[in-house]
Amino acid sequence: MTLPVLAEQALKMPQDIEYLLEDYCFTCHEDGTEKGDVRLDNLGELSLEARLDMLNRAHEQVFLSQMPPPDKKSQPTDEERAKLMAWISGELDAHGAGKLEEKLRYPAYGNAIDHDALFSGEVEEAAYTPARRWLVSPQIFNERVLDVFELEGRDRMRPLYGVTNPFLLPDNSGVRYYDNGILDGGHLLVMLKNADWISAKQIRAARVKKGEIKADEFPDQKDRWAPRSTPEAFETVILKDGAPNDAELEAAIRKQFQLVLRRDPTTEELSEYLDLARSAVELGGNTEGLRQMLVTVVLDSEFLYRLEFGAGEEDGHGRKKLSPREAAFAISYAIGDRGPDAELTAAAAEGRLETREDYRREVARLLEDPEYYRGEVDSSLDGKHYKSNETAHPKIIRFFREFFGYPASLRVFKDGARSEGKYSNPDRGTQGTPGWLTLEADRIVTWHVEKDRDVFKTLLTSDEFFVYHNMENEQGDQTISEWRSVYERLKDTPWRTEPQKVLDEHLEFLKTIKSMRIVDNSKPGEIVNYMLFFEEHFGKGITPFTRIPWSHGYYYHHAPFYSLPPTPSIWRYGSWKSSKVPELESEDFWDYPTHQPFRIANRKGILTHPAWLIAHSTNFHADAIRRGRWIREKLLAGRVPDVPITVDAQVPEDPHRTFRQRVEDVTADSACWKCHQHMNPLGFAFEMYDDFGRYRLEEIMEHPDNLLEKGNGKTTFDVYKTAPIVTTGELDGTGDPALDGEVEDAFEMIDRLAESDRVRQSIIRHAFRFYMGRNEKLSDSRTLIDADKAYLESDGSFKAVILSLLTSDSFIYRK
Repeated sequence: MTLPVLAEQALKMPQDIEYLLEDYCFTCHEDGTEKGDVRLDNLGELSLEARLDMLNRAHEQVFLSQMPPPDKKSQPTDEERAKLMAWISGELDAHGAGKLEEKLRYPAYGNAIDHDALFSGEVEEAAYTPARRWLVSPQIFNERVLDVFELEGRDRMRPLYGVTNPFLLPDNSGVRYYDNGILDGGHLLVMLKNADWISAKQIRAARVKKGEIKADEFPDQKDRWAPRSTPEAFETVILKDGAPNDAELEAAIRKQFQLVLRRDPTTEELSEYLDLARSAVELGGNTEGLRQMLVTVVLDSEFLYRLEFGAGEEDGHGRKKLSPREAAFAISYAIGDRGPDAELTAAAAEGRLETREDYRREVARLLEDPEYYRGEVDSSLDGKHYKSNETAHPKIIRFFREFFGYPASLRVFKDGARSEGKYSNPDRGTQGTPGWLTLEADRIVTWHVEKDRDVFKTLLTSDEFFVYHNMENEQGDQTISEWRSVYERLKDTPWRTEPQKVLDEHLEFLKTIKSMRIVDNSKPGEIVNYMLFFEEHFGKGITPFTRIPWSHGYYYHHAPFYSLPPTPSIWRYGSWKSSKVPELESEDFWDYPTHQPFRIANRKGILTHPAWLIAHSTNFHADAIRRGRWIREKLLAGRVPDVPITVDAQVPEDPHRTFRQRVEDVTADSACWKCHQHMNPLGFAFEMYDDFGRYRLEEIMEHPDNLLEKGNGKTTFDVYKTAPIVTTGELDGTGDPALDGEVEDAFEMIDRLAESDRVRQSIIRHAFRFYMGRNEKLSDSRTLIDADKAYLESDGSFKAVILSLLTSDSFIYRK
């Protein structure tokens, strides 16, 4: 960036600042040392632009307590650091050149504020959120479009073919929807096409009624959806033989404002849009003139923003409360992605959304509403083989999936042959194995959140999971009971050699078995398949999975990534069209639990779920660095700088050393270790899981020098030498000496993390960011302390945290 031309000014540095720089900075940053190409003893000799650039760099490092380096013995006192910060800030502010405040708004700086200070109880500054125009999220945009068509119930889950969502969120784990986005030309180009599509659909039914188009006439045969009716105010204009009068046009304008912006137009807006509508009708006729007005309202930037400026008189701290209308939308968009329901809208209109207790009443009501926000957790998972699970409050689940970051598993490519052919990458129409694993992670998160008791701890420590659970527990029991009755009745019949005879003789009985769906005697080969399937399970005293493997769309192959035995493959029993009995090699299958969630050995919480482990791995290796960094930043409120662009962060190949040993070698240098000491010891405890999320005692040394047996990659697979893994690690940064220290493995690490106050508070800090759309400031201290207290006093209810946050000064006030 080129700074504006400013008069060169001599640097005026107070003597006490000179002394501070001499005592703490010049050792590394003066003539002859200049570490990191930073020199501070010649600030007065630099051009203004260069000086301000250097001061900005110093400002950030001092604020983040990175300079002097934390491992340096000589450190400034809090008072000295504050004095230096104040001087640097003053120099930058004098030229309008400060960059730190803007940087602190971004997610990468979320942990920049000192954690202990935030929860000390010593901050007295009143909390507020800066007044803002906040771009809507992709989810809110979608809901706003659905509102334009007044869709309800199942109709709201319909994808709209002709609408392109102009908004994308970043892929990183952690909170992704912040209030610092801006509307750009790309958004507007997309919205031009969207507005044309929306307006055409809004008036289509009226055009059919008038005979302008046929009922089965669609410009795109792939896009045959249309609203059942056109709003009456629009229909009146279209069906009228002559030009509409002003009252009719005004009614249409008011209706479109309500549909799109959820409010009446102001007097000025009504006059402006009336002039536009008259002119458009005169030029293009009733239908096209009306459509042009509809398009213009959809293109109003307010459709893409959330407006939160506050209203009324300022209080003693210079703050304004949200207006009732602003509050209604803020509450509803925090809890879900839809605008306010009828009750919340009425409360705002009737003066019943003014006080903290008013907020509390409405937030509590909406958190208990089982239907208004109901929907899928993530419709992008929907594909050929599965659908995302539904829940009453999908946005709550979305907080935890963003916090843990396990959906990132969908973006980690794996070589399927390395998993003995069990792993499939996302492909057209399916999210593959990571889609299944993400779906099942969503299900266990939903289960704990809906129980709403000790949520953080149970998510971190529970050894119960959902795997393959394709029907409710009771239905699963019923299916297994029916199948077992068939096996017991037919096991001693000649089903192998005379399947048609067996089918004929037992047809009436088999028709009563609803789960088998046998209606006649035309498929004797299917009886062979069923009996082979039953024999390999009931015959061995185990329970089969409650879906037959030869059924259409059977893609359940991911149990091994939980270190569970497999289920039969889709081709194991041959085609049901043939009565030939295949020769089967003996194989041990999974004893499927119909009641879920269920306990899985060698698992403890989301951090041992395959979806999380894959998300925090590389394409070919378990990644202790990535896993450790996640724990440092998400659970311990720490901060690890990004890799410098001058560093080639690669782990060298060595066929004789494990991946852990190679990581230890390459990060041992002091320049590397100053950052890696905050990640590696935390992540190494998770070496007990490979990059597919499988539990292991040994690492497969995948290198050509270690190949023992070559496979064909389809039915046989490469076999390599192995080496014992080491799972010891070290926990530090909890602030509790009783918890910090060496750990034997991930289980001990997780148990200690789950007992940490800092971990609980760190999750609450992330919840703050999710529900406020911004990073916390020191002035938010009381809000965070109150949310933490609400969690503890409610036996670990996350809804109590939400209720506390949405009734806090940070949420209610703008400035």
